[in-house]
Amino acid sequence: MKRSLKHCLTSLLSISVMVTMSCFSAFAEKNSSVLTPSASVGDVSVSATVASSNPTATYLYTETPTLEQCQLLYQYFKNSVIIGDSIGAGWGIQCIKNSSDPVMGNFQSLAFPGFCVHSAFDASIEDAGTPMYRGAKRPVWESLQLMAADHPGETTHIYLHFGYKDQKWTDTPELYVKLIQTLQQYVPDSDVTILGASYMYPGKNGAPYTSSNIKALNLKMQSYADTYGWGYVNLGDLLADRNGDLEPSYCSDSFMHLTPEAYDIWKKALTGYAFTRMSAAGIC
Repeated sequence: MKRSLKHCLTSLLSISVMVTMSCFSAFAEKNSSVLTPSASVGDVSVSATVASSNPTATYLYTETPTLEQCQLLYQYFKNSVIIGDSIGAGWGIQCIKNSSDPVMGNFQSLAFPGFCVHSAFDASIEDAGTPMYRGAKRPVWESLQLMAADHPGETTHIYLHFGYKDQKWTDTPELYVKLIQTLQQYVPDSDVTILGASYMYPGKNGAPYTSSNIKALNLKMQSYADTYGWGYVNLGDLLADRNGDLEPSYCSDSFMHLTPEAYDIWKKALTGYAFTRMSAAGIC
């Protein structure tokens, strides 16, 4: 799943004003008792420290990292997978296009257009959005289990993006939690990060599909992440305009889907998130 690291894109390391933690040196020497970059992802105490220090869950890094820093990013994101909807699938496509990047080059995808929290529990596995793995549709937790089995001895890092299609149901936050818990039952050593969903293009709000409803779901899932020790990254606000809708320059279709520039914000946010967690774990 991992590809060799050839170069790093040029927008990564300086911390934005939104990030409350920073790396204090260029990744100083670490003793054997310190968590590795990959292990720091799933440590509950690290999650709690990061959540309390940065309650907005917004991260953004914008400088070119050193080779050593790129190597740590590569190790941190090793064996990552995006699970989610069409916007998550878009991230998967961008990752394929940027396979030598230390963040994006580590991702596989179990995201697909039309997939949502509720369709994950469709017993017939006939929902049009159900992602495929090894050429077949199956419950996403079974696909994840197979994916994990392809990489024995490695922690599976799960990133989830859902938000649009599930707005018509009132039980979405609780079912979202059930989905995550089911994924972790099938891959017990996995770690989870919820990606806050981006909002609707201005003027495309029509109940129940509104930016305010997505915002409410994001806040609820951030609260659940804090409760269960999962990670949370607030992508919605990073991509929002001053009115709380999706910034038009980040939208590819005047509806809800994202441009490559928006996914560059994803990468910068995930990079900031990674460095913040590694700092909390004493790695940088």
